Amino acid sequence: MSILAEQFQQLSALLHRTSGDWQLAPFACTSLPWPELESALMALDEARIDTLDEDDSAALAFFAPWRPETLAAHGIQLPELKRAADYSTPRWSSGIPGRKWMQIKDFAANIGAEYPVLEWCAGKGHLGRLLAQQGTQPVTSLEWNADLCRQGEQLAGQLTLDHHFECADALSADAARLFRPAQQALALHACGELHLRFLRHSAAAGTRRLALSPCCYHLIDGEHYRPLSAAGRQQDLQLDRQSLRLPLQQQVTGGERVRRLRHIELTWRLAFDELQQQLTGNPGYLPLPAFPKRLLSGDFADFARWACEQKSLPVPNSIDSEHLLQRAERRRLLVKRIELVRHRYRYLLELWLLLDRALYLEEQGYTVTLGTFTARLNTPRRYLLQASKT
Repeated sequence: MSILAEQFQQLSALLHRTSGDWQLAPFACTSLPWPELESALMALDEARIDTLDEDDSAALAFFAPWRPETLAAHGIQLPELKRAADYSTPRWSSGIPGRKWMQIKDFAANIGAEYPVLEWCAGKGHLGRLLAQQGTQPVTSLEWNADLCRQGEQLAGQLTLDHHFECADALSADAARLFRPAQQALALHACGELHLRFLRHSAAAGTRRLALSPCCYHLIDGEHYRPLSAAGRQQDLQLDRQSLRLPLQQQVTGGERVRRLRHIELTWRLAFDELQQQLTGNPGYLPLPAFPKRLLSGDFADFARWACEQKSLPVPNSIDSEHLLQRAERRRLLVKRIELVRHRYRYLLELWLLLDRALYLEEQGYTVTLGTFTARLNTPRRYLLQASKT
């Protein structure tokens, strides 16, 4: 059994035992689900909740008397992989945000020049363009957006690079033809189903080298995650999309404005839920889809009308915003106390998902490494899965 397989077995056992901590919907709860934690959680005011939630080490130490195994599991830390020697910006990189550029440079630092490159879900092909400049191998970038392909082709032409675009849908069956044995396939922050297809196509083609940084695990076909590896299927956590969103519930940048918007959004979502219960008599929580933050700059009544339209509910003539927001305030603190516990499993669940992908590749005959390719301040999605086949 490989080290990755041993880690996966240990992590699976812990996540099964602690599923009552993380596999629940905070918005649907009407009380704290852990009697043993109630006294400690209720003693926390909102400022202290926020402080702990932003400091994972402090929060884990706070819960250690009740959850020592969870604290111990965070001792599984992934190695730090190569970083870029410098982050100087060429003229063509104008318009790429600083943190994004550092991610691209750090990812590229881990890529060799032995094989032609396939860049999966490339956007304008910034990563591929950098690799084409650094190496002697041709680069093919797959992107479905025709406008981004045109812009990428223009930039490659201006720099006279051996860098070409394939304008196609990565989710189509035809995309598999782009994968070949004598090749290295790369995917930087490919979402959900896109990176699952990437792994399956690579393994089927016997592609020599792979490098993947996954993102947005919840964007999958179907409502539940189907583990890739045999070990994952044996230890299936029965992850629905809500559970798959848990690793994404963290931020490395923001400040007071982000915190204020989060406060408003949480309160307004709950206030709308109070309204929908009045309108429908449905006591269950009714989730809203993601929405542009500009909706939070008006007043709640306008937001509630928009939400009613989204859910095909009758829009009331008058909305008692003050009453609904007061009820939402009480629920909001309950949600934040529950999330304070649930968030302690973000890393562990993401690690489980990463290891499932790594073990799948080991089962396909690959040698696999898993580590962090960039600083956490650049992005929380900083994990890199590398695989090679002799």
